[in-house]
Amino acid sequence: MEINILQAILIGIFAYLGSLSVPWVVGLTGGWYTLTRPIVSGFIIGLILGDMQTGIIVGVAVQVVFIALVTPGGQMPQDLNAAAFIGVTLGVLAVNGGATIESAVAIATAVGAVGTIFHNFMMLSNSFWNHRAIAAVNRLDYKGLNLNHFVWPQITQFGYRFIPTALIVYFGASLATNIIEYFPVDSFVMRTLTALGGMLPAVGVAILLRQVTKRDIELIYFLVGFTFIAVLGVNMIALAIIGGFFAYFYFKFSETKTVVATAEPLSDVEEEL
Repeated sequence: MEINILQAILIGIFAYLGSLSVPWVVGLTGGWYTLTRPIVSGFIIGLILGDMQTGIIVGVAVQVVFIALVTPGGQMPQDLNAAAFIGVTLGVLAVNGGATIESAVAIATAVGAVGTIFHNFMMLSNSFWNHRAIAAVNRLDYKGLNLNHFVWPQITQFGYRFIPTALIVYFGASLATNIIEYFPVDSFVMRTLTALGGMLPAVGVAILLRQVTKRDIELIYFLVGFTFIAVLGVNMIALAIIGGFFAYFYFKFSETKTVVATAEPLSDVEEEL
């Protein structure tokens, strides 16, 4: 599969729209928290490249790795934007060239780690514009405030996201397409990538479980779901319905228990009456 310049430009534009601090798609809600989710970017990339099925499959696999990614205070251990657009694109191209989904996941994860360079430089540049915006406020220069708060930071962010993404997916397409020729499926490199790519989703799920469970015994809920799928062959939609059923009754039970616990005890006179 080859990528033409128009496809590379479109992927680069979506990478910019999905980056942090971009206000054009309902702020963080439509951009960072929607477009930059690999499951969504995989759909978009698949639509642009004309292979939606592979795009969604790779996007879902990469999404599991980053399912528990948090960015406290702007600290980003992995650049999800780079993984979602550059990594998923290269992963789709690699799969079309004969590579495995697991190796595509490993490629996207590696791109996400390298992509933190883009993020850090972008944050450094934003601090520069922020300093200029404060100086404009002190001078009562409202035009300078608008330029340094809205215009120049967005142009800078566009450069940091659009240019690397478009160039890498365009010029790196041949490398990703021919990766299976350089490293056959039975080679050490591909077997290593496959093994690492198979473990990474488990790491992402494990991190998520540690975040949403208060006690280790609560892991039994997830083990029950795993048993339904692995042993009974229940599909994900049916399992979601079953999980919603039990979650509703658990919520009602907890609500009733809280009301009873917070009820004021009766006085001696009231008890006698």
